[in-house]
Amino acid sequence: MKNIRWLSLILAAALALSGCSLDVESYLRPPKVGDQQQAVQTALGEYIRDTYGGVRYTAEYPVEGDSTAAYLLCDRDGFAVTDSDDATLAVAFYSVAFTTGEIHVNLLERRGKQWVSVADTVGAGVDISQVATGDLDEDGQAELITGWTTYDARVRRLAVYCITNGITLLDGDNTYSAMCVQDITADGGDDLLLLTAAQTGEVTASLYRLQNKDLAVADTVSLDGGILGFGDMTLCRLAEGVHGLFVEGTKENAVVTELIYYDHTGLCAPFYDPATNSTPVTTRTRRLAATDIDGDAMVEIPTPQMLPDHTEQDVGGTVTLWRVWDYTTGQWRDHSAALVNPADGYMVTLDDWSHLDTEYDKDTRTLTLLNPTTHRRYLWVTVGNGVSEAPLPGLKQVTLFAGAGEGDTGYHAWYDPAVLEAEKVRYMITRLNKAGGGQE
Repeated sequence: MKNIRWLSLILAAALALSGCSLDVESYLRPPKVGDQQQAVQTALGEYIRDTYGGVRYTAEYPVEGDSTAAYLLCDRDGFAVTDSDDATLAVAFYSVAFTTGEIHVNLLERRGKQWVSVADTVGAGVDISQVATGDLDEDGQAELITGWTTYDARVRRLAVYCITNGITLLDGDNTYSAMCVQDITADGGDDLLLLTAAQTGEVTASLYRLQNKDLAVADTVSLDGGILGFGDMTLCRLAEGVHGLFVEGTKENAVVTELIYYDHTGLCAPFYDPATNSTPVTTRTRRLAATDIDGDAMVEIPTPQMLPDHTEQDVGGTVTLWRVWDYTTGQWRDHSAALVNPADGYMVTLDDWSHLDTEYDKDTRTLTLLNPTTHRRYLWVTVGNGVSEAPLPGLKQVTLFAGAGEGDTGYHAWYDPAVLEAEKVRYMITRLNKAGGGQE
């Protein structure tokens, strides 16, 4: 059902603002998903043994971006490939026991049925955080674009290499907070966008070009000055020839969504207000990320709307309104709305919330929906053994989900048949699972 997909994406959006880390304490043991990767592993092991003797070495895995595997496999032009049989180049990151603080970048080449290490260099930071490939100068060969952690947790160091003839460092002078390598300018090529959140309150997104092997800023746009870090990024088609990058920013006790696009004259950030150095239109205190909730290839942005006479702490006291920004008109339009009840693990999809109020009984774990004008109650959602008898005469009951075990009779709803039908109630209410998405 459509609302099940919606729920899964909503809960995934909530998780998108969190980070992850990976600590590898053993010898290099990359996932063995193909013969080529096994051969790459063997060749790298031989290089390290011949170079350093029998010292211990450790795999260093990128933990940000799309590529977090043991090796980055590439074709002859340096572009990353997913089919290992198409790979002629491979990039690996490793450290050895006696070189504390040094991460090495090793380039391997496929020669017939054998892989051999052809180049090795010391990386640009404390740990490898991100790796991608992209043809930044449109010469038909991809550059290796890497991000490295520094001793400042807010700062990453960029290092761009040419890997089609050994390893050549093209740029290692730029720092950033988050990186995106996608077709930002909608010209069919690869673009590099660096997002930077400075402690001075200057937050920017900068588009870089590589010309004559020199990396330079093509344009910069300002973002909300309160952003401390960045989360999920989603690239969408806004119009013919225009791509938009939706970026989640974390602020102190709040989150914000920025939109960045290139209009063929420069970068634009339409949500940002330069007068206040902030983006109030998409700032919210509930940590729910913008996402494509219905699969229409457009990002919907959540806007919490508190019901009258309720507080943020009230269960069912806030409606999450999902909105879409229209590039052509520059206007917002409402997409859909829902009551998310994480306390009891379900969501209520709303067709209309212009005449809505809620009540919650924590003892029976029952959420009641009513019309505040007529005070007519028309839906009661209860968990477990909360409400076993009809709250009012003439109501009907529907079982929504089975119980989780002994003593748990599941999720039920009492409804007014003059207002709702059983099938409609089942559609409206979706259970959250323990993993944070989908229905159980």
